[in-house]
This record gives sequence, C-alpha cells and structure tokens, in this order.
Amino acid sequence: MSKLNINVSGPLKLLGSKNYFCIWNSIFFTGLANFTEQFVAIWLVLELSSGSKWALLLGGGITATRLMFCFLSVFSGAIADKVSRKLLVSSMQFVAAMLSLVLVALLLADALELWHLFLIVCLTGISRIFEMPTAQALAGDSVPQQEIPRAMALVNGGRNLSMVLGLLFAGFMFDVFGPAGTFLVIFFFYAIAGISPLFMKIVNPSSMDQGENILKSIGNGFKYVSARQILWAALLVAVLINVTGFTFHQTLLPMFANVVIESNATKASLLMMVFALGAFSGSLIISTFSRNQRQGLMLIIAVIVWHSMMILFSIITTFEIWLIILMVAGFAWATTLIKIQSLLLGQSDPSYRGRIQGLRTLAIYPHALGSLFSGWMAGEIGVASAVAINGVLGIFLIAIVSLIAPQLRKN
Repeated sequence: MSKLNINVSGPLKLLGSKNYFCIWNSIFFTGLANFTEQFVAIWLVLELSSGSKWALLLGGGITATRLMFCFLSVFSGAIADKVSRKLLVSSMQFVAAMLSLVLVALLLADALELWHLFLIVCLTGISRIFEMPTAQALAGDSVPQQEIPRAMALVNGGRNLSMVLGLLFAGFMFDVFGPAGTFLVIFFFYAIAGISPLFMKIVNPSSMDQGENILKSIGNGFKYVSARQILWAALLVAVLINVTGFTFHQTLLPMFANVVIESNATKASLLMMVFALGAFSGSLIISTFSRNQRQGLMLIIAVIVWHSMMILFSIITTFEIWLIILMVAGFAWATTLIKIQSLLLGQSDPSYRGRIQGLRTLAIYPHALGSLFSGWMAGEIGVASAVAINGVLGIFLIAIVSLIAPQLRKN
C-alpha cells in the first residue's frame, strides 16, 4: 500500500503562478459577492413577506429564481470554448456589479418592491451562468494536468473561505447598515472579481472544433461526455446533490434560523458560517494531498456523509451538537464538490472544458426546483422534516448512481 504524501508547499506554489492566482482571486471575490447576496436576498424576502403564509415558499423561490435560466449553460460552455475566457469572466462580473448598484439605488429611494428583487436576482443569475463554467475552465487551463485535483481543491477552498467571510459579515452588515449598505459592498466584490482576470496572460486551448457553429459544438460536447462513464456519472452526482443537498445550507438553514429558533440576521449567518468553516477546512486538507486516488469512491462516501448529517440535524435539538453536525456536513460538501470538479477536468480534453463546465452548471438547474419544493415542504410539514426528507432522498439517489456507474466507485 502506498503512503499518503502530504505536501503543504504545493498549494502555495500554485498560487505563485500569476495566471492561476488571478482566476483564483476572481473566484474568491465572486464567492464573497454570491454568498453575501444569497443570504441577504433570502433574509430580505422573509422580511418583506413577513406574516404571509407564502413567506417560506417565497424564500425558496428567490433561490430558484437565481437558477431558473441555468439551461443557458450549455450555450455558455460552448461559447467559453470559442471566445476569450478571461474577457467573458470579467464582463459577466461587471454586469453583476451594475445590477447590485441598481438594487442600492432602489433601496435608498425606498422604492424596492418584491418583484424588483426577484428580477435583479434573476438577471444576476444569468450572468453567473456565463461566468461560472468559464472561470472553472480557466482554473484548469492555468495549471499542468497533474495539478488539476490540487488546483480544484484550492479553488474550492477559496470559495469556502469566501463563504466563511461572506456569512460572517452578511448578517452583521444587514443588521447594522441595512440591505442598501450590504449590496454596496457586494458591488465592490463583483468589481474586484471582474478586474482580476484581465491581468492573465493566457489563451484558450486549441480545438479541432473551432470552426463549428455553436449548436454543433454543443452536440459534440454531449457526445464526448456520453461516451465516458466517469464524466456522465460525475455530472449525475452533481444533479442529485443540487436537488437534495444544496437546499440544506442555502435555503432551509436560513429558514430554520428565522422560523424555528427565531434568530436575528447576525445569529443566522453565524450558524451558516459554521457549515462554511467545515467546508473551508476540508478544502485545505484535500489541497495538501500530493496523491489524490480513488476520487470516485471518495465522492460517493462524501455525499453519503453529507446527507447523513442532514438527517441528524433534523433529529437533534441541542445547539452545540448542531454546530458539530454543520462542521462535518460542510467538510463532506467541500469534498463532494472538489471530487466532481477533479473528475470532470482531470478526465477530459482541455478543448472540451468549457462545454463540460457548461454541463456542470446545467446540473445546478435542479437546485431551483429543489429549493422551491423544499420551501413548500417547509411551509407544509416544517423545516426540520424537509431537511430529513432531503437527506434520505440524497442517500437513496447516490446508491443508485453507484450501481449504474461502476467505473465511478472503482476510480
């Protein structure tokens, strides 16, 4: 049995590469903007609809709205394989920054209505659909093939660190400076994320499909993935976790804090931050591995642990134990995402990375339906019961995937 080698200098060496650091920095500040925005949007919806029997459904609906145009990711991935990836990332970040300023103006003018918030969140989500697969592809382009697992762990670690910091300050800023002040900070986060890729010295990998039209390029991307079990299995796992797992910390947890324990925004964001701390620690640990074997098997185990923690969370009523559960769940969540990205980028040709990351983003679309359904369940049977049902469903679905895709569990 080979020894597990741990190399702490490896991650630091990767961050010393200008191209990789620029895209890592962009993803980090995008994360700060996204996680702050997600929390504030849900909290603002719950406040604006306070007393309404539809409040929890609307809380799930704001997350669904952000994701409702994820089907466009098949086009964004193909476009990312044909145009300058760094310019595409930057332009989408600047669009999101301008939309944040529109929200600030509406809030300062005391003119914000619920439909305004849903519309702007929807438009920001569209910009994210074009930014996310392109940024992930750029991260893969910026490092040697053998360093992709570590690079993805560092990217994930950066996003998890941004989740920790975003949630640490989101609730506090909302309570102290109000939503307008918070969205102004979000504007600056997006602006920095847009500027950073402009300093990269990188071009898209050459492709035999460069002269094809977009639709044919998309079709070739589907064919490429369908012929490789590891790739379609990893994407299938991405689909199922967005239906069951992401709804826990992005939708149901803030609802739980607001409705069940009746906390303020600061306490709610701190509760969510514990999940983020677990995710950040998981990313750091994984990024120090100089060998990254059995990625598919580790992916399956991580999904099971993550959803098992959700079931425990729904049963336990002790606050201190909740914190431990959230730490473990966050660790397993980070491991899941790292393994999915490592498989998708490490097992694919560089010229297909944009399209594959587009399909990865498309796999997020079920999260919209999952959030909406979870919000409905929370209103009908309670938040804790909704968490438990999603946990059981997630374990059942990953068991099915592991059976129909044996290469995944053997990889």
